[in-house]
Amino acid sequence: MFHYLNAIWRNMVFYMILLGSSAAWADESKKTLQGELNDAGKEKKLGSITGNLKTASNDIYDLLLTVAALVGFLIVGYSLYQLYKSSKDEREKPASAIVGLFIGGAMLGISTITVVMRNTVTG
Repeated sequence: MFHYLNAIWRNMVFYMILLGSSAAWADESKKTLQGELNDAGKEKKLGSITGNLKTASNDIYDLLLTVAALVGFLIVGYSLYQLYKSSKDEREKPASAIVGLFIGGAMLGISTITVVMRNTVTG
């Protein structure tokens, strides 16, 4: 049983890395020092402010999805540990562990489906 839990833990870590936010994968090669200096001297217009707000909101959205996936993984992992513990001790009931599996799986599933849908629609 320990090997099974160890394999699940390794898979969870792999998927956490895989589902990292797109902000972590952003292409920073387009920014240069001269470009930054030119942008600093420009007058701020409403279009650039709303563009910055859109970029910031997308980054916050990515962060929330990543946190939801991480919390889902942690809940599933803890619920699997509770199931393992309740299988060893007959006095403990596995009801909370089963509920935790559903909640953690839902959090992970919703965040994964949302990322896939967004990447499919927006490219």
